[in-house]
Amino acid sequence: MKVAELVERFTTAVANEADEYAHKAAVAVVNELKNDLAGVADAVSYLTGSGGNALQAFYRAPNLSLLKVRFPNGRRTPPHNHGTWAAILVLEGSERNSLYKRNDDGSLTFERSLDLSAGDVVFMPADAVHVAECTSATPAIGLHVYGGNVLGLERSMWDPDTLVEHELDWTKYEGLAQRASAANGAPLSLS
Repeated sequence: MKVAELVERFTTAVANEADEYAHKAAVAVVNELKNDLAGVADAVSYLTGSGGNALQAFYRAPNLSLLKVRFPNGRRTPPHNHGTWAAILVLEGSERNSLYKRNDDGSLTFERSLDLSAGDVVFMPADAVHVAECTSATPAIGLHVYGGNVLGLERSMWDPDTLVEHELDWTKYEGLAQRASAANGAPLSLS
């Protein structure tokens, strides 16, 4: 499989659906790709998958972004949203996603954790907030599909210690991620 084939499959699927159903078309493609994890991983092997969304993205358009995301062992994100729906296919390793509800005042309520391994798919609606962390000895690597230009969307991140909501700022994100990774678990969770 070539990266151009991945892009073609997603762009065609999304283009053939009304905006309110585009996520279903993208999830259908992600579910088809579960049968060729090695092919998908090989197609995106030229990307490191780290260094922030600008370096992880291999396709961006107003209605779709495709990224390879790599979390090393022990890495945990601060709570954040994507500003749109997201579908994630785990290609290698395993990860835990702690999911939150954003309350009207910007505070978070922990909802549940999902443990994912290679071949697992998770869909997150546009209002989802989550923390992702690598739970395997080897890096967790995933194909992330978003319903918009990931670099142009209004997004939020939460301080992992105070849980105060902030506009996503990549110049501050890494410091928050380091603090999140040093914590005993995701905020408000039992992990």
